[in-house]
Amino acid sequence: MRSSFFPRAACTWSLIFATFHVYWALGGSFGLGDGPNVGTMHENPAFLAYDLVVAVMCLTGAAVAVALAGARFTWIPRWVLLSGAWTATVLLTLRGVPGLVEGIMTQTGVLPNGFFGMSTTQVYGEPNPSAYTIWTMRVIDVYFALGGFLFAAALRGYYRRRATPAAPA
Repeated sequence: MRSSFFPRAACTWSLIFATFHVYWALGGSFGLGDGPNVGTMHENPAFLAYDLVVAVMCLTGAAVAVALAGARFTWIPRWVLLSGAWTATVLLTLRGVPGLVEGIMTQTGVLPNGFFGMSTTQVYGEPNPSAYTIWTMRVIDVYFALGGFLFAAALRGYYRRRATPAAPA
């Protein structure tokens, strides 16, 4: 695979997620399920601030991903670039993978109240959430795990390019 595929994919992932967070901050609800509180979340200033902060984090992640390809942002110190990339990799993976495992375990009945002992009502805001709500949460878990994978792969490519000696001119 070309060395720029994973950084570009991580950048695209970040831009899509930033777009969703701006959409949610403006009152959109697609991708949040259809629980009782979904329609009023944007009225809460804390949720608005959260979505806007996450959107800025995603835009920063997009810049970090492009910089990992070595194409732009060469003025970013290496330690800042790597700190951002590792932070994205770890946070996204830690959010996505355990969410997937917990979702599978709760839906199959192996761990009915999840890792933290929370009932379905506590998690979803209602005792019998719709299939749309449950699947939305699973898709979000997959999306986080995918982001962690893409940033990890972009980091791997970055380290491999740095370790490969330049061809003689």
